[in-house]
Amino acid sequence: MDLTGKTALVTGSSRNIGRATAVRLAEAGADVGVTARSDADGCEETARLVRETGSEAAVALADIGDPDAVRSMVEELRDRLGPIDVLVNNATYRPSKPFLDVETEDLDRVLAVNFRGVFQTTQAVVPDMIDRGGGAVVNLIGAMVYLGKHGHAHSYGSKLGIEGQVRQLATELGPDGVRVNGVSPGLIDVDRTRTEEWERIEREVIESTPLGRLGDVEEVADACCFLASDAASFVTGQVLHVNGGTYPIPTLVPDR
Repeated sequence: MDLTGKTALVTGSSRNIGRATAVRLAEAGADVGVTARSDADGCEETARLVRETGSEAAVALADIGDPDAVRSMVEELRDRLGPIDVLVNNATYRPSKPFLDVETEDLDRVLAVNFRGVFQTTQAVVPDMIDRGGGAVVNLIGAMVYLGKHGHAHSYGSKLGIEGQVRQLATELGPDGVRVNGVSPGLIDVDRTRTEEWERIEREVIESTPLGRLGDVEEVADACCFLASDAASFVTGQVLHVNGGTYPIPTLVPDR
């Protein structure tokens, strides 16, 4: 999985899976653009870890729900690191709200970030890839999108549209040498608020997973790196489920 001479952009890379992916791509030789909506300190820490591998890093903050911010972010990182060969769309917005309480503005925001933001970030970098004879896009989706979870009809519903982008863009951009794939992590051991509901879900996932444990961020990062590299040169239009075999889990609806 050699990415020497490549430039990668990882959205939502100030912590957790995004940070691990940025560092893994750097370990494979890529220079990495690090971005998040507002976590400047987290992005700078990720950039520090990237530079420790010997690769270059640049930070640009942007709300990917804002089309102008997306364009400015990509232009800044391109100016500092060069044309972008690899895009990992990791940034996401997952608010929880009962279906009947979701307002138009709630729906607009999740669509702006989770669907339009991914779409327009990809639009902004694909010309570089075409000019350079090819590239790779990796979109993060998530197991709960497929399993269903109470209170997330709008946020997880919007993320399922990312799989549609994977399949459609793989077909449209394939002739230009651009591969588009998805990674759908299962329940991963990351920093999160430890609510009673999450404790219950975590127990049920572990009990229902053939591998009998949560995943690590590094395991997701490895999958992203594989799909970004020439090791996956004949892989496009696919979603790789990094979930320990957790399907299906019919009991994740919280007690009511």
